[in-house]
Amino acid sequence: MGKIQVMPKVMADQIAAGEVVARPASCVKELIENSLDARATRIEVALVEGGIGSVTVIDDGEGMEPDDAVLAFQRHATSKVHEPRDLARIRTLGFRGEALAAIASVARVRLITRARGAESGILVRVEGGEIHPPEPVGAAFGTTMEVRDLFFNTPARLKYLRSAQTEQARSVEVVQRESLAHPEVAFVCRTERQVLFQTPGRGDAREVWAALYGVGEAKMLLEARADHGDYVVRGFIGRPTQARSSRQHGYLFVNGRPVRNVAVQQAIERAYGERLMVGRYPVYALYLEMDPVLVDPNVHPQKWEVRLSEERDVCELVESAVRAALDGTMLTVAPRVRREAPLGDVLPLHLPDPGEDGAGRARRPHDDPARDQVRKASRALPSDERTPSLSPQEAWATALAVRESAAGAIGLPHAETASGTNEAPAGPDGEEGGVRERPADWQLRPIGQALRMYIVAEDGEDLYIIDQHAAHERVLYEDLLDAWQEGQAQPMPLLAPLELALTPSAFEQVMARRDDLLTLGIEIDPFGAHTVVVRTIPDLWQGLDYASLLRDALQDLASLGQTTAVRDIMHRLATRACKSAIKAHDSLTMPEMEALCRRLARARDPYHCPHGRPIFLRMSERDLAKSFRRIV
Repeated sequence: MGKIQVMPKVMADQIAAGEVVARPASCVKELIENSLDARATRIEVALVEGGIGSVTVIDDGEGMEPDDAVLAFQRHATSKVHEPRDLARIRTLGFRGEALAAIASVARVRLITRARGAESGILVRVEGGEIHPPEPVGAAFGTTMEVRDLFFNTPARLKYLRSAQTEQARSVEVVQRESLAHPEVAFVCRTERQVLFQTPGRGDAREVWAALYGVGEAKMLLEARADHGDYVVRGFIGRPTQARSSRQHGYLFVNGRPVRNVAVQQAIERAYGERLMVGRYPVYALYLEMDPVLVDPNVHPQKWEVRLSEERDVCELVESAVRAALDGTMLTVAPRVRREAPLGDVLPLHLPDPGEDGAGRARRPHDDPARDQVRKASRALPSDERTPSLSPQEAWATALAVRESAAGAIGLPHAETASGTNEAPAGPDGEEGGVRERPADWQLRPIGQALRMYIVAEDGEDLYIIDQHAAHERVLYEDLLDAWQEGQAQPMPLLAPLELALTPSAFEQVMARRDDLLTLGIEIDPFGAHTVVVRTIPDLWQGLDYASLLRDALQDLASLGQTTAVRDIMHRLATRACKSAIKAHDSLTMPEMEALCRRLARARDPYHCPHGRPIFLRMSERDLAKSFRRIV
């Protein structure tokens, strides 16, 4: 007798269930998607013991006829695909005909359904894959699916479930994701004790976000939209101040299907760039719409992953949509102050639009006719040997003062009016969140230094607290990038070449990038097995601790790929260089604080330092009065 035999149907179903049904959350996902495919407008999900006891999904969809209700529990029985070519244009969330059979093989299931126009409903019981004869029953139009005692007949899998609280959190997360994917459907999620949340089902994703995370969070979201050829991107992204410590609150939907896609996720994070702190991740709900022929959802057992036909084009479109939303609005607002809350939050400075110069000519964002005069003046400053009393901060402040006078001498405006107005989200009482248009003659007047860490300033209406280190980092970072991009950085020979020992991986990357580094003013030659000798540095690094800067920056190259662009290397080097900014507990003179405030106002991104930390806090006069209870 041969050794090969046909596997019993029950065993085959249980093995298949291992791919489709991993925990109660898997049941929730499959049942909700069936309800959505049935054109439900309202879906209620009830969890008992976190879904381990039971999962019940009630919808008002099309319902099923008695024959279909029984056949639905057979493996590969589906109404959604009929011939092979349908797999190339899948428009439904389910299509394999495996979910109900897999769930029914490892649980006790009750199905109550009534089709539109039917006089009564039908009750079907399935226990461990065994289907009981259907029974007529009174029921509302739609379908109710109850899954009890999950994995009752497979105790080996039951023991791997987590606590009821953990399983409930996983299941609720699925309902949240599906409700965001389909804001046109009203969702209710409840446990045996309470209603966790419900959505209105009016088609507004922002309303769904408000139901899930609060009205304040929803009002701060920015709208992102772009389309190109076969692809449309729409949705909402969070401000950098809304970033979280995990990627859990980033939602991506392709043709209404919640999915995970690493490439698109990385494109979104690239668009945020340095606006995010290290270890923080954006929140978003982005919807990709495309012809079904351009996406293949049949690549993952639970359909969490999809294959995109033109993934690179999609990533570029998503990145541009997110970047445009961030660039086109004020990223932070001053919150309404409560007595028990902190006194302020990040303030956005309304920067001028690059627009035109005084003569009406179009001017690039980096164009600055005063730059040459400033750099010459900076290099003409006395060295430390000639004037030991002149600190690096004082020298830097003096250079900025020269820049201001040079700009005024050639007629540069100190600040142009910002293009467009962005409304701030209303506070809890309906008042504006505090963002206002910056006047053309806006000036930030330093009052003094607090705790040797912060600059306290005012503009006649509001009080500002500036992180001196973060502000100076932003200024140095943009000056370095501007100089490199405009070709104004010159190599400066070192009197004594600097010898640096690198790790093998970093050494290989540095040698592969010698030409790129040379264009940035850094000449490097090999000197031994894993050692390099540095002969020149950018003249902009004069006065900085270039030895430690080079050691860290070159070691960083080991984490960059072979296809990394020169601009990415520039960003990495500039980020390292800005670490030489004035530090906390450095005492500043009033001219230094004035120079820092003037230069920061012209920064392209005054909201965050190059590492994503906020730079400003602000308190309005009204906020101060309310804090002191001068007004109610």
